[in-house]
Amino acid sequence: MRAMLAKTDAAAGGLARLATTLGQCALVVLGVHLAADNLDDRVLVGLTAAVELAERLLAGTGGRLLAGAEGTLEGLPLPALAACSALAVETAAVGLLCGAFLLTPRQARPSWCAWRRALGVRAVVVPVVLSGVLLAGAWSLAMSVEDVLPASPVAPWAAGLVALAALLRFGEPAWSRAVAALEPPQRFTEGLAAALVLAPVGLLAWMYGVPLWGLLPWSLP
Repeated sequence: MRAMLAKTDAAAGGLARLATTLGQCALVVLGVHLAADNLDDRVLVGLTAAVELAERLLAGTGGRLLAGAEGTLEGLPLPALAACSALAVETAAVGLLCGAFLLTPRQARPSWCAWRRALGVRAVVVPVVLSGVLLAGAWSLAMSVEDVLPASPVAPWAAGLVALAALLRFGEPAWSRAVAALEPPQRFTEGLAAALVLAPVGLLAWMYGVPLWGLLPWSLP
């Protein structure tokens, strides 16, 4: 009987850990996707401007490396290229952010002194980006819950409580694990390549995925 109870407890603990891990990853995926919804449009604007500039520069030399009649780059439609680029950034950001807490001890807790010792590019970017993504993921979850609830004055509050519960149950432990696992870098710029991927996602998550901005007297474009 004791062996059966031990196995049952172990199975229940394993199931709880799996559910927690899935919830943490789902919150990150929701937040990154909400941010990436605004990324492809900006990539398209940048690509279009780059194509137009290159065509103007090449027009004087008679070069035709770029076909500008239909807004294409070497035969590939710019909207498709922008969407593929945004998808690549989104996938990389999900992998980097999930790895930041999945590959760390569950019991680790952050501290100010430990963060100061680990100060570098990674120690600045990871906490800021991950917090924005988790908040954006919770906000996306709240909007989805509100959509499935019957329309009433209570629905927004119920959706907000669900988002808060998700943040406390999944977001805070994930953020704490990621920050506590930061190690002192050999040089301050260590992790710069990953930061270049995470920074635009984090910026867009804070700009468009955090409902705080709607409470301010000005609004983002």
